[in-house]
Amino acid sequence: MNFNTMEFKKIRISRLIIHKIIGKKEKEAYSIPATDLHILGSETNTTLLTRVYDAIAKSKRFFETSLENIGNDSFFHIAKDLKNSSDTDFINKTTSITEIAVEAQHKKNIPGGLLMFLETEIDGFYSIIVIKAELQEALTLNGNAVELIKELFLSPAKEFYKIGLFIHSKPSKSTADGYETYIYDDNFTPRKSDLATYFYKDFLGFSTSTNDKLTTNNFLNSFITFVDANIKESESRTRLKQRIKADYRESTNGVIDPTSYLEFFQDNPELTKKFNDKIVKKFPRSFTKDLSLVDAALQKSSLQITSDLTISGPYDLVDSVEVYDLNNDNIIQKLHTEIDSGNVAKVVTLKNEAIRPSFN
Repeated sequence: MNFNTMEFKKIRISRLIIHKIIGKKEKEAYSIPATDLHILGSETNTTLLTRVYDAIAKSKRFFETSLENIGNDSFFHIAKDLKNSSDTDFINKTTSITEIAVEAQHKKNIPGGLLMFLETEIDGFYSIIVIKAELQEALTLNGNAVELIKELFLSPAKEFYKIGLFIHSKPSKSTADGYETYIYDDNFTPRKSDLATYFYKDFLGFSTSTNDKLTTNNFLNSFITFVDANIKESESRTRLKQRIKADYRESTNGVIDPTSYLEFFQDNPELTKKFNDKIVKKFPRSFTKDLSLVDAALQKSSLQITSDLTISGPYDLVDSVEVYDLNNDNIIQKLHTEIDSGNVAKVVTLKNEAIRPSFN
């Protein structure tokens, strides 16, 4: 996807309202809506803009998305009418949007917190920025706007927040294709397969399915997980993981075709079919290769020793590690030969019988 229309050079906030969400505990989540707009002092304005600019700059946690839910009960349906609305309408419409967020939280025990709506201009385009600042145990929901923003953004727990950007980048169009959407999730890491679905999907109605950065990362993670779960022999596991990482690093082809990796398992028709059914079919037929999230992983490797023990480090070092099952006399003889030849730098032993490797 990656339209790259926005440069995010200048953001100007015109209106701010902060609603409260009480998380699900003994009873269902519910909201405490604000009845007035919050006055934007210079300190509040600076704090909010700093957080938004910081989020946009973090390429491994900031993602372009697409609009998926545009129905009558969606965030899009209400948010598109916030432009030029009166203050009363702005309060009422953001209150309705907050109820969509509350509904999205009913499915899980998600922390409550503040739901902020910032009416802005981003690079001259009308925009709505939604910030969900999750409430941690050490924090409260008391105080005025300035105190709340300081508490949630300047406290030790300041990292627990998510941001959605809804930008009318094609003002001549009022339909979904006139907007660009983005998500920032501070809890996302490349080890995860997706952002917080309750926020971007269930609440905002956005989709990550066409984001090449995420898809490139997810396919690599899925391949490695599949290999670890299905290839028993250590050298074969290592070799397969080396092959896909080398292909990611070195291939000049800017497009990834998941079906091309079926040949990695061509010596085992049953495994080829399983890889196709379990992995390949979950991904698009092809997608643009974007290594933004996997650059660190391509320089490192991990080796699963047991179900609870994994070693990781530079790929050239970890890929030289071999795991031997000492119940096999041929393996013991091979190890003796390797040691006698001077090819073995160190030997690590796991003495506890209970932690011998097991594979599904």
